[in-house]
Amino acid sequence: MVWILVILLLAAAAGILGAVIKVAAVLLLSFVLAILVVVFGSFFYLRRRMRRFLREAERADRERRGYPTRGSKRRDTGPGLPR
Repeated sequence: MVWILVILLLAAAAGILGAVIKVAAVLLLSFVLAILVVVFGSFFYLRRRMRRFLREAERADRERRGYPTRGSKRRDTGPGLPR
């Protein structure tokens, strides 16, 4: 922390404090922008992967259950035993 103050004092003494502050601002904003890009990129990537996973899981569930190919859904399945 102290070395930052020393650099600022030297820059002020040399008359280039404005340039140093501009460079520091550009570096800080670039760093913040890079972090935001990574965070939002990760969010959208994970959201896309989750949607793909859910879509594949739903498709697999439909294939696993499938449709009845034989038999009947009716309760009476034919003639019963005689009484």
